[in-house]
Amino acid sequence: MNRTLVLMRHAKALAHSALGDRGRELAPRGWQEAQQAGRELAGHGIQSVLCSASARTRQTVEALGLRVPGDGPVPVEYLDDLYLGTADAIRRRIGEVDDDITGLLVVGHSPGIPTVAADLAWASKPQDADTIQRWFPTASYSQFRIDGPWAGLRDSDEGVRLTAIGRPGQTTIQT
Repeated sequence: MNRTLVLMRHAKALAHSALGDRGRELAPRGWQEAQQAGRELAGHGIQSVLCSASARTRQTVEALGLRVPGDGPVPVEYLDDLYLGTADAIRRRIGEVDDDITGLLVVGHSPGIPTVAADLAWASKPQDADTIQRWFPTASYSQFRIDGPWAGLRDSDEGVRLTAIGRPGQTTIQT
């Protein structure tokens, strides 16, 4: 069964917060970026979201406004270990997703999200993997087709194909 995985870095955040890094909220530009990304991702079949517990990632997901057709907002799981999570932690969490879910969005931070995206892209598109590693600004996302169960992503890139790289308001690169 084909699955869709979208990895997204949070939208543009304020530089500082009295609540520390974890409490940094989206800047006005970040709200606009996330709303635009939500319009672009609306038709991607996302059924579930894994999200870092930071304020800026929560607000990014809120601004995306993703909905399951005829069923309300897409369910979101907020995870402390995705806050500045390593690539291994992100892959482990993806691997725990129920296989009934065929469309998953993960919203997190750099360097974890771009590292996972570049690692997964390497198998099918090495040149694009290099691009992702060098260029993954706020609100960027990459989309993958996964041929197999989510658990397979814990330690293998087999059956993974990069299908798109995008950023709100810019042309999505279909690969």
